[in-house]
Amino acid sequence: MSKKNTAATIATIIVAVLAIATTLFLLYQTSQQQIQETSYTFVPSAEVEEEMNMNAVTLIKNNCEVFRIYLQYGLSHQEEPYGNLPEDGYYTVISDTYKTMADIEKLVNETFIEKEAKRILTNINGDDIAVYAEETDDDGNKGIGLDMNMVDENGRFKAIEYGYSWANAKFTPYPKSNTECDIVIELNPLDSASADGSSSAEGETKQITANMVKANGQWRLQKLAY
Repeated sequence: MSKKNTAATIATIIVAVLAIATTLFLLYQTSQQQIQETSYTFVPSAEVEEEMNMNAVTLIKNNCEVFRIYLQYGLSHQEEPYGNLPEDGYYTVISDTYKTMADIEKLVNETFIEKEAKRILTNINGDDIAVYAEETDDDGNKGIGLDMNMVDENGRFKAIEYGYSWANAKFTPYPKSNTECDIVIELNPLDSASADGSSSAEGETKQITANMVKANGQWRLQKLAY
């Protein structure tokens, strides 16, 4: 066989191998999509399904609120005189909804399992900083303090970068058993021109999955979803 024919044969083999590899990859993708679409096969009773749906609504709403006050916007705080840093390391939180740490703890503990609730309350950013802590004024009145490390040089809450809106979020519960349920949430891209954090019709949506479990008669989320 001539060198020319050998080269042509090798090229043909390479093309064939690449074609097979591409076909296998596409088949794998298709099979994975089919597996995902058919993985939820458990069918609960009407009573359990209603219970799951009701708890999913409450827990996802609470999840959104925890995300908002801990990672996205924070709670408003009072500035120190002359722009000084707080002596005790905490800015005083100003909120009509959350008056004491007990209010925040109640929200978190009623939404997440114990391990995740503790992480959120004490170390949500992985830096051993509790974003909020109990604060007591000179008169003995309890309040909430915002750790000064969570405030930038312009006095703003150090929020994470996040390009999606929870406004008009869509979610669908997928029961896995009588005591476990995945909740698939679809978020719309954030409208950068809007000051109220509303969503825009343009751009790709984001899909996330929250997991809800029932323990000791109470439904809780296993992780903060965002």
